[in-house]
Amino acid sequence: MRDKTFKISYSRMNTYLFCPYKYKMIYLENKYIPLNPDIAFGNAVHKTLDYFYKKGEYTYVALIDSLNFCWESSGYDNNQDVYVSYLRAKEVLKNFWETFGKNIPKKIYTEHNFKAEIGKYPFIGIIDRIDEYPDGSKELVDYKTHKVIWTQEKIDNDLQLSLYCYACKIALGFIPDRIAIYFLSHNKKIYTARNEEQINNAIKLCVEIAEKINKKEFRYNKEKCPYCDFKESCRFSSLKKETDFKVKISDLI
Repeated sequence: MRDKTFKISYSRMNTYLFCPYKYKMIYLENKYIPLNPDIAFGNAVHKTLDYFYKKGEYTYVALIDSLNFCWESSGYDNNQDVYVSYLRAKEVLKNFWETFGKNIPKKIYTEHNFKAEIGKYPFIGIIDRIDEYPDGSKELVDYKTHKVIWTQEKIDNDLQLSLYCYACKIALGFIPDRIAIYFLSHNKKIYTARNEEQINNAIKLCVEIAEKINKKEFRYNKEKCPYCDFKESCRFSSLKKETDFKVKISDLI
């Protein structure tokens, strides 16, 4: 029987591609990824930029005020880590303002929700930013806050951007003239493009994943255990089993 509440989203598809069993833990067993410094930092910067642009006071002082308003200390191990991360966020936003923030487009839409369909499945998501310029052109923008910058090849093949291009056309009524990722930690804006074949391949992949999910195909992928948020709690984790084994041996000594 098909799950009538199932929806396609980039985060769901990406989780399944990472490890089908991780998908099951999060979306079917309702297990939440523990808040950690990387997630907390990313959330704070995203919220800051959303709040700043929606408030509409485009000054550096207003940007830092937005950071102070949106900042949260949850997810860190101690106050020192909170302070260091806050200073990093402040530096990131300062660089962003100096390089990109002063050039204000005609209109800016942030955290833009959309609803569409992929095949017979509902498709939902939130686009970080859409800029509209005086000449009528529109730019699709995604923010990344992690410390590792991607190669151009990885950007050109990113599933999220392909799906969001589809969403712009189907749900929002326009085709992006430009597509970019802001790598905020590196203060770099890198452009890419999408053609019809790439978008169709992304749609096909999502339908294939959706069918596997509805067939309850949730095989674990142990190759991803070292990078998984549940590596210490998942019952299939190779790292967890190794730890348990050591504990049992130590009990015998």
